[in-house]
Amino acid sequence: MAVDRPTFDDNWHRVSELRPRLRSVVQVHRQPLRGVVWHVYRDPGNNRYFRAPPALYHFIALLDGERTVGDAWKATCERFGDEAPTQGETTQALGMLYTSNLLRGELPPDVSSIMERRRKRQQREAKGYLTNLLFAKIPLADPDAWLTWLVSLTGWLFGWFGALLWLSVIFAGLWAVSGRIGELTDAGSGVLSPDNLIFLTVAFVVLKLIHELGHGLACKAMAKRERGGGEVRQVGVMMMAFMPLPYVDATSSWSFRSKWRRIVVAAAGMYVEIFIAALAAMLWSRTPEGTLAHQLSYNVMFVASVTTLLFNANPLIRFDGYYILSDIANLPNLYQRSQNYLKYLVKRYAYGVRRPMNPAHNLRERIWFVIYGIAAFFYKIFLFASIILFVADQLFFIGALFAIWALVAYTVVPLGKLAHYLASHGELVRCRVRSVTTTLGFTALLFGFLGLIPWADHGRATGVVEPRHYESMALDEPGFVLEVAEPNSLVPAGAAPLVVAEHRDLMAERAEAEALLERLRIERRRAMNDDPAQAQAIAAEIRGHEGRLSRIDARIAGLSVVSDIEGVWLVRDGDRLPGSWQDRGMSLGAVVSLDDLIVRLVADQYLGPRLRSGVQTGDIVEVRVRQRPNLTFIGRVEYVLPAGREELPSDALGYQAGGPIAMEESQDPQQGPRPTESRFEVRLAIDADQHDGLRLLPGQVVEARFDLGDRPLLSQGYLALRQLLQRRFQI
Repeated sequence: MAVDRPTFDDNWHRVSELRPRLRSVVQVHRQPLRGVVWHVYRDPGNNRYFRAPPALYHFIALLDGERTVGDAWKATCERFGDEAPTQGETTQALGMLYTSNLLRGELPPDVSSIMERRRKRQQREAKGYLTNLLFAKIPLADPDAWLTWLVSLTGWLFGWFGALLWLSVIFAGLWAVSGRIGELTDAGSGVLSPDNLIFLTVAFVVLKLIHELGHGLACKAMAKRERGGGEVRQVGVMMMAFMPLPYVDATSSWSFRSKWRRIVVAAAGMYVEIFIAALAAMLWSRTPEGTLAHQLSYNVMFVASVTTLLFNANPLIRFDGYYILSDIANLPNLYQRSQNYLKYLVKRYAYGVRRPMNPAHNLRERIWFVIYGIAAFFYKIFLFASIILFVADQLFFIGALFAIWALVAYTVVPLGKLAHYLASHGELVRCRVRSVTTTLGFTALLFGFLGLIPWADHGRATGVVEPRHYESMALDEPGFVLEVAEPNSLVPAGAAPLVVAEHRDLMAERAEAEALLERLRIERRRAMNDDPAQAQAIAAEIRGHEGRLSRIDARIAGLSVVSDIEGVWLVRDGDRLPGSWQDRGMSLGAVVSLDDLIVRLVADQYLGPRLRSGVQTGDIVEVRVRQRPNLTFIGRVEYVLPAGREELPSDALGYQAGGPIAMEESQDPQQGPRPTESRFEVRLAIDADQHDGLRLLPGQVVEARFDLGDRPLLSQGYLALRQLLQRRFQI
């Protein structure tokens, strides 16, 4: 026998004289797995299963109601040798067969404590409902007869012809939207808007009904090829985060001999949903925007593709993707065996338990179990936290109750079970002191690592580079542009005009004013000899027209743009300006100083309040350009705005321009979009040239990292949790 499989068991005498046998209704199916033929025992009345390897199958076959358990076990050991099940494994298999209602036999009173079928089954079901409260199932009906009739009409969907049709429709759907990716992403930003929720909900419920119908039909279709089995005895409603969704129990497919047929049943829901998504894509691409068909088809496409791939195809939760992965990897019951293997590692190497049960048979399974077990554990925590936050956003009181329940179910209860195991379990008799000491030591190390050791605490904010000295260039008078200075050229203060324009009406008015002024001067010279009084009157009129001419000259000067500061002349589309008409005050470009730049950062509600108390004027901040993260620039804090603002320093930071900040439409249509929450502004002074000629330029979007000191991870996590609750629930 292997070292970790003890042959004998202390409780063997309790079961060795029993004479059980399989119930007459139990069905047995062969199931090849990695070159070994396993056998699946199934009760068609309740869809309960038990999977046995060859040696255990031989042992169960010897149980005919006449032969004792001990005799059957000895005969199995004589035939299979080291491959035969141990006494402990045999006892465990008998218990699982009996609690699954697959085994029949009279039980003496002294073994009733280890095989109380009804009580254990009821306890497991009640525990299942409590631990899966967010995914509770309510059975409603038996759809088997109806699905048997329906599959006679639709079974071809799961054959070669159906697969070719599926591929053709998928290709057509992708082709229909291939040139409209921008429209798809733009429409996705409003999929959760209040006026779209009714369409989204209807599409979600209907598609999930079709999804589950696909599982049922595929199960019946594959059962025909298996020539037996495939009963679908239960259809009902599953409450997923208080949303009622249909479900179909197609677990009878687990007994199929071919793993590919089991995979077809598991993938059938996604198969039909993606098919419908392709049809919806074609309809969406051919209907005008704003129509009911256009909006509804987009919601169907969104639900049937995005949510299906994110949830149903995800193998880390026990939905369709999990069962597909289990069959492809030839690892049945992957989740539970992964958890059991992680427990085995703790028992074997941390606690020093002698010969604990090892669910892994080879190195390949050990690698799978470690990677999958850890990934599924953390993803489960993430999933439940996300669902609780979603429920709390809609119904805070119920969300709070679920948070308390999750804390108890996934923290208090496991800790209680661990304490009970350490205090009283029989397999720790020889190593209980070591187990308790190891557990307490690990707990102390964990809390010390999280709660005592200081770790660097950083905060990140996004901003835009701006020149400190900046002058926008615009004409003071409207006119046609004649000349434009060379773009990106260095401009001294008060130098030649950057833009020269003309206004012919204004020039004609000046010529007219000059001609009139010249005529009045001639008349004044004549009147000085003939009529001095008239000469004085003409002199007064001349002064008035000279003032008018001065005003016209001032307006003509407004047709030229001269910079008052030294800097670089920046102009967009400078080659298109000559000959164009420009209104008064319209921006033509700007003169900026590239040697003296600032960065205007915006911090969110998590970081902003911490910056006011944790960052001082003059503190050094690292700045990186989003497109060139390998270049680091150094900036110094000039000030932190003491209150939040609802305006961004640049539109480039918003979602619409590709920035990271979520925006929403303002109630005032003249103001345009604004951030979904107020932001704290931080200004940095930065040296533009720090990398041998590679410079920061105005308009670039940058990321800045603030050093907020060193604090333990528990302290950082507690602060993040407080800010999350205050931000989302105002508590």
